[in-house]
Amino acid sequence: MKCKKCKRQLPDNSIYCNWCGFRQIVDSTEIRVPPPKQNGKAFYNQVTVDGERAYVTADTEEEYYAKARAAKLKIIEIKKAAPKLTLGTAIDNYIKANDKVLSPSTINCYKSYRKTRFQEYMDCDIGFIPYQKMVNEEAAKNVSAKTVHNAWRLVTAAWPEALGEPPKINLPKKRKSVRPWLDYEQIDKFCKAIRGKPYELGALLALQGLRRSEILYLSAEDVDLDAGIIHVRGAAVIGTGNKLVRKDTNKNYSSTRDVHIVIPRIAELVRGKKGLLVTTNPTTLYGLINGLCEKNGLPQVGVHGLRHSFASLAYHLNWSEATTMREGGWSNTDTVHRVYTHLASKDADADIAKMKEFYS
Repeated sequence: MKCKKCKRQLPDNSIYCNWCGFRQIVDSTEIRVPPPKQNGKAFYNQVTVDGERAYVTADTEEEYYAKARAAKLKIIEIKKAAPKLTLGTAIDNYIKANDKVLSPSTINCYKSYRKTRFQEYMDCDIGFIPYQKMVNEEAAKNVSAKTVHNAWRLVTAAWPEALGEPPKINLPKKRKSVRPWLDYEQIDKFCKAIRGKPYELGALLALQGLRRSEILYLSAEDVDLDAGIIHVRGAAVIGTGNKLVRKDTNKNYSSTRDVHIVIPRIAELVRGKKGLLVTTNPTTLYGLINGLCEKNGLPQVGVHGLRHSFASLAYHLNWSEATTMREGGWSNTDTVHRVYTHLASKDADADIAKMKEFYS
């Protein structure tokens, strides 16, 4: 005979397996329960109590069997198992419940993850998925660690309260990436190269420190040329169907602000205009800026890289952090330090030269 668990060969009529210790002959008086499944360090399964399913989970296999048999004997009470809820349905329910609360761009991103990530498990019962295996398989595909992190964040957000806390799993490590930007000499070259181009205003507004969503929302009525002020009071983001959705709120509290026009050319381009200032498709604007940069031997910074360039120039000109944060709409100094305060290489070279001179 073979062991019912490890499948190794055993002498006939063996009560226990000599290899794994699994009992081969079951006492008719023993309370029989289904063997547990395992997810990470948790052991779980459903048992039937009075004709209804109940959910049993434990930290060890022995504890699972003890709790499951105790539940069958009604020595302990456990939660009745909820009707089957698939991972896909849980995510759909979460998106629908938050459709009017979250940003349209966030909802659009979540819908994309729903269609493209963890597809082999979307029709599986959410309580019985080997989540570490699911994440490992997704990470093995040609997707970034950041994408896997974001997709898993959606799963945990959609996790039903009835199942307790979401499982703890290991996620792939994200690589630290630095977005390219223009230093102060490259900014001068860029401004000269873009002058007169149809998309010049959009690019200069990014160099002024505005986000792409803020640029696409901006209208001529938001600019006070006499005071030299741009009133940032809303954003246009990509929503369902890749359509722009205008909303009267910004990314955070600090994003709603009055920006001083420091690039005179912006005032020239805005004067006499009415309605939306930039109507270029955001993807097209990104491509046009990168094409211009490549042609002129500059880093391909895109729209957001020009915003980074604004922070780099502010650092070079010794702006205070408070001024940089206020004009750029950043909410905390950590963000400025960690992401946006780029020390131009020319400045770094000058600092190194000073120390070399000291030691010489």
